[in-house]
Amino acid sequence: MQSHPKLLTTELILACQVSPSFMTTKKLETTLEQIIKTSVHSFEFQRAALVLVRRGNPPVWWLAENKLVSLKNKNQYWTTLDKNLNQLEINQEKLLETLNPVAYTTLPVILQAGDPVGTMEVGIFNTDSETADYMLIKALLLGRHMADIIQESIFETHKDREFRKLAAWLEVISTVSSTLDTRQVLHVVAQLTADLFFARTCIYMLDKDEKIIRPIAAVGSYDNKLKDKLKALTNYPIFPAMNIAITSKRPFIITPQNINKYIPLDIIKDFNYSWMIMAPIVKKDKTLGIMQVDRPCALTGFNHEETEIISAIARVTAITMENAKLIDVLGRKELLLHRLVNKLITAQEDEKKRFALDLHDGIIQSLIGIWYRLQRITRSSNKDPEEWYKEISDITAVLGEQIEDTRHIIYDLRPVILDNYGLVPAIKSYSKKIQEQHNLQIQLMLGKENVRFPSKIEITLYRIYQEIITNVIKHSGATKVQVEFYADESEVKLSIMDNGSGLSDSTQQQCQTGNHLGLASIKERTLLLNGTSKINSEPGKGTQVQVVIPV
Repeated sequence: MQSHPKLLTTELILACQVSPSFMTTKKLETTLEQIIKTSVHSFEFQRAALVLVRRGNPPVWWLAENKLVSLKNKNQYWTTLDKNLNQLEINQEKLLETLNPVAYTTLPVILQAGDPVGTMEVGIFNTDSETADYMLIKALLLGRHMADIIQESIFETHKDREFRKLAAWLEVISTVSSTLDTRQVLHVVAQLTADLFFARTCIYMLDKDEKIIRPIAAVGSYDNKLKDKLKALTNYPIFPAMNIAITSKRPFIITPQNINKYIPLDIIKDFNYSWMIMAPIVKKDKTLGIMQVDRPCALTGFNHEETEIISAIARVTAITMENAKLIDVLGRKELLLHRLVNKLITAQEDEKKRFALDLHDGIIQSLIGIWYRLQRITRSSNKDPEEWYKEISDITAVLGEQIEDTRHIIYDLRPVILDNYGLVPAIKSYSKKIQEQHNLQIQLMLGKENVRFPSKIEITLYRIYQEIITNVIKHSGATKVQVEFYADESEVKLSIMDNGSGLSDSTQQQCQTGNHLGLASIKERTLLLNGTSKINSEPGKGTQVQVVIPV
């Protein structure tokens, strides 16, 4: 059968950037040269070349031409490629893209233990786009075959046949341990897993109800458009195969014999699924996501050892994600701590300033006035004693007022009633004061008044109560507050519910992230005593704050 004319003009370039220390062997060179020569006849390329690019060392490349076609001198692609390779001083991420191939893709390759995952570029030139896409499929099979030979030439020198898997496994651990970016971790894991098993790897995250999937990372040795295709699966219902992996917390193997039962038919057709493994990414008995590894073109599936390695990679991924999350939480905690400390210092300074102004403008001025009035009371005065009695009576009244003002200042600093009588009387006293000063009805259900708790618990709950009431007055627009206090031998519970405007979704999100300092301070005060705080609120339906502290 005669070949199509366009096929005989098509040119193939395979370029692979390798470590500067990478050395070829005579056996490897002979094998690759033979494969290149065979490819131009078997795959009907006009020319085909394989290039190994080594930073700091000359490139190594093999070129074959189809002798059945009349050829002139090297065309512009080969000339430009030759020039670029000889002038190359540092690695370029995508060498062949600078030559504007008609069709282009990449394959991941592990070329040496301890080195990062390499990339083999595949470019089709000198033909139309339809022919290029057709020839790219053949080129991918050829590229994967040559990558396997290069890899085997390295690892066959090791007596242990499992060294390659061990090296790749260590690469996974090393790489995911070097970053705290969760998305980056998932992409690296997908890349390394796809290369290790010559497969496609997809990582899905699950929603909190474990009902829909969200694709996060995808790497496909056989499908360069895999990522784009996976985007369409966002919010897709979980596959039955995923449900089994989620329930069992173990990897689930899919074969061509059972695939129709566990994967939707439209998905099988769209992705050309055949052999698959669904490995759950589990943290503390909760499945966060699914690592899916599949081989659409393979004749055989995954053996027991490969399944266990994939499962182990999924477990390491879960640990790394948890570590990244903990670091993120610690970072936000540290930021919140700085903000709370700043708020505390500012509040202390404001309190000192207010205290100084109260003393200077109120008590001090009154005492100075009293002092001057007392100076006029002398034996040599000609005033009637009755007038002195009236003056002394007025001074006494002024002194009484200043004593009362001083008591208010001291009460604001630290309510004496809290130390002398306990939390319940202190809450009653503060609530009475608030009702007198503001148009706010406070309904109290506090239980026994004579119950005492450790000083730290009493002052913490009292300050929390003050903070909540302040927030109610400033922000909620509430007219009524219901306060419940419960205590037994194991814990004390304080619940404050208002009929105000409630909290918006954005405000509740700020409460969770620590951006609302008033509510954040309540949470931090509670945590200092190993307690818990909970906020329930809906817009227009008021807010309830509940604090529980163990005794």
